[in-house]
Amino acid sequence: MCVSRRGFLRTLGAVAPAYYVQAAAAAPEKPTYENQATGLRIVPGAWRPHYPWEHIAWVSPSWPSQDYVWLDFPEAVFTDRGLLYLSHINPAAPAVYPEWPKVEWKKESDRISFERALPDGVTFSGAVTKERENVAGLELRIANGSKEPLRNITLQTCAFLRAIREFADYTADNKFVHVPDKGWMRFADAKALTEEKGTVGLGWRTHKDRKADVPMMVTVSNQTERLVAMTWLDATLSLVQNPKHPCMHADPQFRDLAPGEDQAVRGRLVFFEGPLNDFPYRQYL
Repeated sequence: MCVSRRGFLRTLGAVAPAYYVQAAAAAPEKPTYENQATGLRIVPGAWRPHYPWEHIAWVSPSWPSQDYVWLDFPEAVFTDRGLLYLSHINPAAPAVYPEWPKVEWKKESDRISFERALPDGVTFSGAVTKERENVAGLELRIANGSKEPLRNITLQTCAFLRAIREFADYTADNKFVHVPDKGWMRFADAKALTEEKGTVGLGWRTHKDRKADVPMMVTVSNQTERLVAMTWLDATLSLVQNPKHPCMHADPQFRDLAPGEDQAVRGRLVFFEGPLNDFPYRQYL
């Protein structure tokens, strides 16, 4: 039977001369379809072609991958005037303005952005920027160009995970939040706690269930020890996940805006290679 040189060295193990074993171990990984695309990439995306007004941004992880997190950016804009914008149609949650023309992303170096004006004079815009080699910076801005105050402004910003296989399991068990005195906990376990000692709510755009003390949602990989995290920093209102989708949210809130006022909130989508307990999350906040 013919055995390759590398296979022969593997069978020798410790008996083989050290320089042979080191040379075999140092051999570069063979280029494949799966590993040839490297580095964080941000591109205009698409999801549901029957809703052309969606603003979808695709963000690849910082490690070699053909997959992308899909940001529904934003998914919804809720105010005291009702649901001003929804990226799709949901009969259970009708929007004030139900259908829209398409607004193209503006592409710049390491950045994409858009701006949309609503019929009532409210304008919202967004941008996703390569901030570091493993971080996408997020920005959403709302300007009240109407004649009335705009109040109770909360948004949904969905990180859709089904298109990135290592985070795509239909489960809540891979989603984590940080809880006072306990550290990182699975989302369902944290939500089941009775004490509210945190500052960030767990649930859809809620001021209740304030059980997390870090404004960040984490999903861990099913392939190896690495993760993706989402935050809106001090503008984060709540954290939530949907295992049937699957997706995770860090959802922001805005202050009330008088006529002529505007506000921007900023956040991050972070990729980290290593175990969750070694994740230096504070440096991203």
